[in-house]
Amino acid sequence: MAAEKKSFNVQVDAVLCKGCGYCKELCPKGVYAFGSEYNESGYTFMTVADMDACIGCRTCMMACPDFAIEVVEQ
Repeated sequence: MAAEKKSFNVQVDAVLCKGCGYCKELCPKGVYAFGSEYNESGYTFMTVADMDACIGCRTCMMACPDFAIEVVEQ
């Protein structure tokens, strides 16, 4: 019997994110990418490049110094 793959909703709060890239560096599945837009504080914030690749390890949430990432199981 094959296990059903869990899916996760990954969100980056553009207002809080400073684009440090820790999430991108630490994500084992390449979920994140550097964005091209600027937030209200003048930072280019991170974007979710491949949400389907997320395995729900939440390493990004723990590494984010600005608490700008939320990973929720669907």
